[in-house]
Amino acid sequence: MNFWFKPFLLGLVGWFCLLSMVQADTPSLTPNSESNLIEAQRMVLAEEKKKVFDQFQDNAKACWQKFAVNDCLAKARQQKYQSLNPLDQREIELNTRQRALKEIERRLRLSDKAIDSSNDKARP
Repeated sequence: MNFWFKPFLLGLVGWFCLLSMVQADTPSLTPNSESNLIEAQRMVLAEEKKKVFDQFQDNAKACWQKFAVNDCLAKARQQKYQSLNPLDQREIELNTRQRALKEIERRLRLSDKAIDSSNDKARP
């Protein structure tokens, strides 16, 4: 294991624990607060991806100092993809949650319009 993998893994576990605590404390979030939570998670995800890409750049630079450059670069790319895989899965999850949230907001707008139009029709 690389020297950066354990702190990364611990940070990931901590992030999921924090996320589960937040979700347990707020069972019914408003669409706006849910949207803010998703955006905050996206920012954390972007920072973690940046760390992975920075680590890859450092590993790639170190590879050029070795004799077996191609093998070293291949291993560095493999490590990058392995580190990005859980982050990509989290991003897909966030995209799914955001799509569901947009659908809920759309349905609320449509129901509000239906109520308004029925109130307008009820008035003489």
